[in-house]
Amino acid sequence: MNSKVKIPKLSWKEVGKLFKRTFFEFFQENSFFHGAALAYYAVFAIIPIIYLAVISFGKIMGQEEILRLIKVLLEEQVGIKDSSGILAFLSEVHFEKSSVVLNIIGIVALMFSSSALISSLRMSINEFYDIQVKIDDRKTKIYHTVLTKLISVFMLAVFGVSIVLLYTAETIFMSVSGQLYDSFHLQQQWIMGGVEHLVSIGINTILFALVYKFLHDGKVLWKLAFSGGLLTACLLHIGQIGLKFYLTNFFFGSQMGIAGTLLIFLAWMYYTSQIIFLGAKFIKVYSELIGRPIVFEVHVLLQNMQQRRKK
Repeated sequence: MNSKVKIPKLSWKEVGKLFKRTFFEFFQENSFFHGAALAYYAVFAIIPIIYLAVISFGKIMGQEEILRLIKVLLEEQVGIKDSSGILAFLSEVHFEKSSVVLNIIGIVALMFSSSALISSLRMSINEFYDIQVKIDDRKTKIYHTVLTKLISVFMLAVFGVSIVLLYTAETIFMSVSGQLYDSFHLQQQWIMGGVEHLVSIGINTILFALVYKFLHDGKVLWKLAFSGGLLTACLLHIGQIGLKFYLTNFFFGSQMGIAGTLLIFLAWMYYTSQIIFLGAKFIKVYSELIGRPIVFEVHVLLQNMQQRRKK
């Protein structure tokens, strides 16, 4: 089991070598090209993803609560000053009046269209992991393509559920801490502020660890996935403070209404993707330094199919 594999500790010299190689190899990749592709797909996927979130969780948590949560994410995490334009279309949709069959068809269609974002991220991580997908058999290649698409749809659903649940928990925590904040002394307020930052970093660490563990065609140890997830979450948390300030105050698209909102999201996704790719390269270099390089691995379902065909 991967979870039982003992990862050797790196010396300070090796840690320095790890970061030096990570940055060197990262700048050798086409990170800007991959970032542009990911941002492009994200712009076209954001509306379907929001629609899916409302459809999936609206009946459980309430449509207004889901929209409020999405509004908080867009304004506080991305830096969009006014997200009302991007959410306005949902006010005209009567979810409770639509038929179950049409809802299912719509959800499936939207998930496949939105999965292009996940597929793009998957190909990029393969690139930064230096994974060479080698499948000689034609039928196996077709099965691999179909299975990859299905996994992308599944991962989209998993990420959607995880984001809603984790950020709902964070919102509740922030709300409770906010009510207690005024009654705290200055030292307690500093501690509570630090805890809020740690909660945000912890949530993002889990999400990025899932990406680095599953969203590719290789085999990565859980400990390495969480190491890369933690690094990415910390860099993203620090970087987004400056990025959010820039996008809300100096970015030319901030005063352009709905078009400006999409431009802000495009820029935010582009710069965020660079940090995600840096985390992927960190895991790749780390795995090589400990003698467990990431290699292509055929999915277990395809392995079973190949074994049956040989028999």
